[in-house]
Amino acid sequence: MNVVSMNFENNERRDEFFALINMIGYAVSIAHTLGSQTAAEHMDTARAALIKQLQDEMSSNLSADNINRIATVRAGHC
Repeated sequence: MNVVSMNFENNERRDEFFALINMIGYAVSIAHTLGSQTAAEHMDTARAALIKQLQDEMSSNLSADNINRIATVRAGHC
């Protein structure tokens, strides 16, 4: 596997993390709106686990707050 291919796969994996973190954040908001606090808490725990895993995989030291901000930026068709 060459460097370009590896970088593409790493970038795609990172983008998938950001997309999933964003979607879960949206789902947490909906759960709160529907009054389902338990579901919101479970999803928030899952989102925190994804953020932690992404932090561990990234070479830069982004905080969980920074990752949340990046994940919620609208881009493309999101």
